[in-house]
Amino acid sequence: MLKEYLVVAQEALNAKKEMYQIKQQRLELAQQEMQLFNQLTQDDNRSVTSCETRITSHFNHTHITHTADSAI
Repeated sequence: MLKEYLVVAQEALNAKKEMYQIKQQRLELAQQEMQLFNQLTQDDNRSVTSCETRITSHFNHTHITHTADSAI
């Protein structure tokens, strides 16, 4: 009877170890996804800033050109 209990306890321990490993893998994947998401967000922010800079520059150039033409 003690032997049966030890076998069942060992199986339960092995199952818990396996669940722990699966949860550890899921955590690592979630952390990788967060890192990728953060990188993509930073890249998007740089793209938006770059686009805003180009639009502002274009607007300023166009505005100056029209202002100069109006003065003539």
